[in-house]
Amino acid sequence: MLWPPHCVQKTPGTEILLDKKLFTAVVKKGMDSKYDSYSGFHDDGGKKTDMDRLLKREKINKVVVYGIATDYCVRATALDAVAAGYKVIMIKNLGRGIAPDTSQKYIDEMKAKGIVILDDLDLEKIKAN
Repeated sequence: MLWPPHCVQKTPGTEILLDKKLFTAVVKKGMDSKYDSYSGFHDDGGKKTDMDRLLKREKINKVVVYGIATDYCVRATALDAVAAGYKVIMIKNLGRGIAPDTSQKYIDEMKAKGIVILDDLDLEKIKAN
């Protein structure tokens, strides 16, 4: 069963809030209405996004993940990133989960997979990990 429409492009509240000079690409997910798309790397039907290709092209080996929802999209993206060989850091307080119990369960799962969990955005800790 698919989630109801949310984060729909060009609707109020979905614009990128960061200075666009801070990044060189935007990776779109959820482009096939037949499949949920939790991960930033591929949808549930297996269709890949440009994420892995772009990261490799830029020689990026560390990924910082945060957002909505910890227990779904953040988890899926973080786990796929670590499976693809990236060092992954998840910033806990820059996002929220759907439910506290599943959020904590999946934070524990991410830790067990080697993902570094930071409570807050701390650039020194990110650099050190």
